[in-house]
Amino acid sequence: METTDNLNELVMSMHGDRITDEVREIQACLLGILRAIDQVCREHHLRYYIAAGTMLGAVRHGGFIPWDDDADIAMPRPDYETFLQHANEWLPARYELVSGGHPSDYPYVFARVQDSETTYRPRRSFPFVGGLPVDVFPLDGMAEPGLRRRWHYFRYRFLWKLLYFTQTDPYKHGKGLRSMLTIALRKVLSPIRLHRMIDNVRKEWSYESCTLTADHDYKPELGVVPREVFGQPTPIKFEDTTLMGVAQPDAYLQHLYGNYMEIPKDIPLVFYRYLNLKKPYRQYKEEEGLL
Repeated sequence: METTDNLNELVMSMHGDRITDEVREIQACLLGILRAIDQVCREHHLRYYIAAGTMLGAVRHGGFIPWDDDADIAMPRPDYETFLQHANEWLPARYELVSGGHPSDYPYVFARVQDSETTYRPRRSFPFVGGLPVDVFPLDGMAEPGLRRRWHYFRYRFLWKLLYFTQTDPYKHGKGLRSMLTIALRKVLSPIRLHRMIDNVRKEWSYESCTLTADHDYKPELGVVPREVFGQPTPIKFEDTTLMGVAQPDAYLQHLYGNYMEIPKDIPLVFYRYLNLKKPYRQYKEEEGLL
C-alpha cells in the first residue's frame, strides 16, 4: 500500500490546479468547526464519528481530501438528539447548529454546525443562506433486507422529495408544469411537519437494538452497514489534531467507495454557489435584502 505522502504527491500531480489557497482556507475553517464539535462531544460524553469523505480523507491523506470543501460527521441517534438540544449552549459563540425547521427555511434532513462569521449559499436552488457548515448525520437502526426496508425507504424518499419541492426555487426550470406543481405544494405542505415526518420514519428502528445502522444520506441504502463497523468511536489523526473515527475503517470505506485508496481521475464540483469566508451571513442577508 502506498504511503500517505506518496498518495498526496500523486494528488498534486493529478489535481494540483484545484488545490488553491481558497480550498486550504475553507479547510482551515472546517477544521475549526470539527475541533469545536470534538471538544463538546468529549466534555459531554457524546459519541460521534467523522464520516463519508472526511473519514476517507483521514485514512488516505491524513486529513482532508486535498480538494474537499466540506466535512461530515455522524452521531448515534441518542447522542444526536442531545446534541441538537444543547449544541447552541455548548458550542463557541461563532458556531451555531441549524436543523430541520430551525430556521424555517433550512432545507436539509440532517443538521449542520455552521460558522456564523462566514457566508455560504448551497449549490442547489434553495433560498437558505447560512455559514460554512459541517454536516451532522443521525445514525438510526435499520431492518434487514426485505419488504420492511423497501417500504421504509419508499416513504423516506417520497417525503424527502416533497420537502425538496417546498424549499426549492419554483422557477428554477422556467415557468411550466413543474413550477406550478411546486407552488401548489408550497401552499398545502408545511416544511416543519415534513421534517418531523421524515424524522419519524428514520427513527423507526432503534440504533441501540439493531444489528444494522443507517445514516440516510443522499443515497440512503448505501449508508446501511453492520453497527459494529461504527463500533466505539476510535481516535484517528486528522491534520494536526485527533478526531474520532469508525472502529472498522477498512470495512466502512470499502462499502462506500470500493477501492478507496485509488485517487479518482475526476473530482466533484464544489458544494456552494456563493462563499465568503470574511463576511458574516447575517450581514450578507441584510445587504441583499434577504432578512
